[in-house]
Amino acid sequence: MQTIKTELGEINISKETIRYIVSLNLVDVKGVVGNKKTVINEITEMLMGNTNIISNASNNIKIEIKDNKIFIDLFTKIKYGVRIPDIAWDIQNRIKEELIRKIGTDASEINIHIQGIQFPKKAQSKKELVAPELFIQVF
Repeated sequence: MQTIKTELGEINISKETIRYIVSLNLVDVKGVVGNKKTVINEITEMLMGNTNIISNASNNIKIEIKDNKIFIDLFTKIKYGVRIPDIAWDIQNRIKEELIRKIGTDASEINIHIQGIQFPKKAQSKKELVAPELFIQVF
């Protein structure tokens, strides 16, 4: 539990709540794959009254709270052609801003683990996978 002390008492925020905030935040990140279906499933389950709404997210998002500090490990896949550092920074910034906005505190660490790359289904050869303009931008 994340504990926030106020003049009137304490506010305790569960790991599941933090995990859910992080999970919902991934929906709009361009280039992230694999988590969008999970979030949609969670929202559907929540609307249908399923109390175990974070079961799928728990496989992709690990939350640790030590000494009242939040540590997040996010495991995801990305689309081919997306620059990995850019998408990782985007995810980190979105999570940081959303946690500050929703619960009034930031995470001490937000670690992004890219577990794979989704290639386009229509690509038939390696030549089609590397666009010259992308190659120039990377190197």
